[in-house]
Amino acid sequence: MKGGHVHFLGHATLLIEVNGVTLLTDPISRVLRGNAQFKTFLSGAKKRPPLDIVLISHSHRDHFDPKALRDIEASFFILPERCFRLFPKKRNALLVEMRPWEVIEIKGLKIRSLPALHLSWLHPYPLLTPSLSYLIEFDNLGLYFAGDTGFCRRLFKGIGQSFKIDIAFLPVGPDDLLFKWYHLGAKDAIRAYKLLGAKVFIPIHWGVVKGTSGDSLKTVRKLLGFSLPYLRLLNVGDKVSLGELLNREGAFAPPDLNFLKQV
Repeated sequence: MKGGHVHFLGHATLLIEVNGVTLLTDPISRVLRGNAQFKTFLSGAKKRPPLDIVLISHSHRDHFDPKALRDIEASFFILPERCFRLFPKKRNALLVEMRPWEVIEIKGLKIRSLPALHLSWLHPYPLLTPSLSYLIEFDNLGLYFAGDTGFCRRLFKGIGQSFKIDIAFLPVGPDDLLFKWYHLGAKDAIRAYKLLGAKVFIPIHWGVVKGTSGDSLKTVRKLLGFSLPYLRLLNVGDKVSLGELLNREGAFAPPDLNFLKQV
């Protein structure tokens, strides 16, 4: 591995830099609750150098934000099938629609589209669209970005048995019965991580968007209460090297719970 970093910008937005390639996941701009780091990145998106790849997991507005997508320049936008017609028209980039279990190679990165257990649509359009998760492979490493998903033992076990996963970015959500079918609560997130066979589990989908993320704070606190050696909680705005994430020595210092009160 030549080196790489993960920058957690909040909610499900990750800026991944590896081997000279920049990749952004699920960018949003309509921040109702958040921090300056996240807003600064999006507000200055038009002035930033173009990204190489943007991954879109599904068409809910906290993952598929037309305003953010209009402002961000990138060479490739990868999105689930049937999302093309919802995508902003002002675009010179290559749009790639994917179905589950497909693979594409871009600039040395192999990107696999995998299933996710989640229903999605872009309000107000009456169009159901699929939800995807993605596996990013390079230099014998695998980064799994789940987007937003509920728990399915068969799904996670199948993915874990089929692919090598080093770091799993899993969405955490409320444990309430109404939401748990399509979101991962604390115990289900741990079960999913173990079935995937990943080395490191990083919670996402919390800390920025008011509402579901507010409920997700309870799940984050519950996860921290388990004192899991493989859990790495990134505060919104944190940037960390892949080497540090994969090196268990010193990489899992107890997090400061005080910042959760600021979110």
